[in-house]
Amino acid sequence: MKTSFLSLLAVVVLMISGCTGTTPVKNLALPPVSTIEGAVTQFDENGFTLSDNSGSIFVRATLPGNKKLNLSLDEKVKVYGNLQGGQERIFDGYVIRKPTGEQIVVSNPTPHFGFIIQSSFE
Repeated sequence: MKTSFLSLLAVVVLMISGCTGTTPVKNLALPPVSTIEGAVTQFDENGFTLSDNSGSIFVRATLPGNKKLNLSLDEKVKVYGNLQGGQERIFDGYVIRKPTGEQIVVSNPTPHFGFIIQSSFE
């Protein structure tokens, strides 16, 4: 519980401090917390696909207790999180902000550290 709270606190501090603007999906890189924005184009049991003018990416966002995300297709959202290291392009969503201002907080974000080596994506 303490680790989750500290991770969430770090995300909130980064969001408030304005450390990043919105990043196009094609320009995502490790390790900083990034903000992506676009339309929900597909759902999966572990999250959803988000698309913007530059491309699309799978956003991993699983709520505790198997709760469903309160999102709809073509809904525009802003997601705060990190690009997962590795060959697959997966974005770990920490907080999802809807156009109404409602925020969906995703529990247990995956930690990312600056010394993770990112392989190139093709």
